[in-house]
Amino acid sequence: MDKNRRWTIAAILTMVAVMIFGWFLGVQPQLASTEAARQHLVLVRSQNNANSVSITQLKGDFDRISEIKIKLATMRLSVPSSAEISTLVTELDSLAGEHQIEVHAITVADALGYTPPSTAATIPADEMSVDPSSASTHASAGMPSTSTAAVPQSHSSITGANFIAIPVQLTVTGPFPGVLEFVHGLQTGHRLFLVTTMSTTVSPDKAAVELVNATVGGLVYVLLANVEGETGKSCNQDCQAGR
Repeated sequence: MDKNRRWTIAAILTMVAVMIFGWFLGVQPQLASTEAARQHLVLVRSQNNANSVSITQLKGDFDRISEIKIKLATMRLSVPSSAEISTLVTELDSLAGEHQIEVHAITVADALGYTPPSTAATIPADEMSVDPSSASTHASAGMPSTSTAAVPQSHSSITGANFIAIPVQLTVTGPFPGVLEFVHGLQTGHRLFLVTTMSTTVSPDKAAVELVNATVGGLVYVLLANVEGETGKSCNQDCQAGR
């Protein structure tokens, strides 16, 4: 093999080696970097799309802020941030007059702290959507479930420190249909009232319309204001005193 041919072969091998090393040391890292940048771009675009959806939803909520505040105020009538027993008594007197029922006694017992049921499914606070009449809300502190098939649910932000049940017992007299309407009104009024017990006896009073004496027991609820980020309040003294 002559000298020129050997130089030609050596030059070709050198060029191949340069190409191979150039690929691994230059081109391949650049391709990997480009692919990583492309994947990052896809991720950023996905995040931007999700943020755009959230921003659109927030804008929609802000446009409905007045409606949301009205809804919150209505819910606060149902489950206020303090006991408000005097307001409850006024509502009960009005309801009794509407159905021609005489209220003899209203007894308010000490407040009971909420204890989440042990079998409850916990919902994160940021997904909270409280239905105060749900079975899970009443599953403790003497609060029976309305459905044995329902799975109790408990929000992580609802605890015995901020959700309180106050036992209330009423003694009333009136026509039996009126008493039933009165009890129905208790359960559908502005203030959430869970009726847990009811007993009736025929009144010994002589009257053209047969009267019954009824004892109705139930629970009203308090959800302290700091659950919504408002200024925190303490219900201990007011609730224990039945105010």
